[in-house]
Amino acid sequence: MAPPPHPHPAAGQGSLEYVGLLALVSTALAVAAGPAAGLAGVPGRVAGILRTGVCIAGGDVCRAADAAAAGLAPCTLSDRLRGGGLAVTVLSVRVGADHRFLVAHRSDGSVAVTKVARDELAASGGLGFEAGPWRAGVEAQAGLRVASGVGWEFADAAAARRFLAEARDGLSPAVARWPVAWRSGEAGLATSGWAGLGVQSKGADGSAVETTAVGIELAAESAIGARIARGSTTFYLRAETTGPRTTGVLAGLLDAGPGGPVVAEYTRDGGGPRELAFRVSGRGARRGEAVETVARLDLRVEANRAVAERLLRHRAPWPPAVAADLRAAMLQAVRAGTVERSVYAVADGSRSFGLAGRLGAEVGLEADYAKVDRRLVSASAWTAGSQERAREDCLPGGSHAGA
Repeated sequence: MAPPPHPHPAAGQGSLEYVGLLALVSTALAVAAGPAAGLAGVPGRVAGILRTGVCIAGGDVCRAADAAAAGLAPCTLSDRLRGGGLAVTVLSVRVGADHRFLVAHRSDGSVAVTKVARDELAASGGLGFEAGPWRAGVEAQAGLRVASGVGWEFADAAAARRFLAEARDGLSPAVARWPVAWRSGEAGLATSGWAGLGVQSKGADGSAVETTAVGIELAAESAIGARIARGSTTFYLRAETTGPRTTGVLAGLLDAGPGGPVVAEYTRDGGGPRELAFRVSGRGARRGEAVETVARLDLRVEANRAVAERLLRHRAPWPPAVAADLRAAMLQAVRAGTVERSVYAVADGSRSFGLAGRLGAEVGLEADYAKVDRRLVSASAWTAGSQERAREDCLPGGSHAGA
């Protein structure tokens, strides 16, 4: 999808809302234009001044001070995810756990470290039949996932490195020495299903080989949780889907890919409602890219709070009317809040291993190791209904000074 056109001052408010809504839900916008060209050979200091001048003339976010004035948080320049998990399946019941660390470096020099632990209990079942070499069946799995998280904030990379060095020797002593910025907990439901038709043949060594002739897969996960920080509490709802996806002779005919995760957040502090936020993550326009879009609405403003209250009055299970109130809150975030978009280059070196068999009952063992590195390649923002503004303050060569 092409990036939304820059609205003209005379454009109607309805057009502006539509453009902003597309900016929020789209995860495949083109990479924002790079810094001004033609500065090669100019001394670095002068080149920096010229770049900042061109950036300001273009109406973009050029310096840390500009970002703060627009209510924009520092960008995450890069992050790395490390961790692993283990799961055991016996009698179609799956029990598993994983632990992961996420280290994120921000454009203001600060570093955020997050540790997440997740436990899972799931059950699976299915129906099927055989007719000669042909097999057809339906399989499904549903499980409960419980996760807890803890986060730390550090002023610079040196402090984060000292913490991580201590955490390797034992997390409890490190937690006692380094204060926790926030804690979170969530519970969710994960489901997956497969239906298809396969054919069984014999390999060269005489072993049975089963090939899927045609199949369709679908998976979904949703969770509700809370994150408690110093002076504020955030309640969130997260949803993610994968598929439907076709396999076999119809492979690629229907491939929705991953949808999300999509996260809605509501934050309160000592003064009452503070912020309503919507986050969307997805694949970028290029291979190996990921796009994150977040819209924030300041609920300390009376007009914003009135729109949010109509959405927050609904309780689970949500009625169909919640869709209209959700759209109204998203449009208000575009008109009066901030919408930020970040494009990352992703290097995924994760690995997994699985072993399964039948010894009177189905048994299985799965292990995985997560290794994901991301690097910011483009950032932009819409502030209070403005046109798209490049976040030059977040990119290499941009001005990070507060002046």
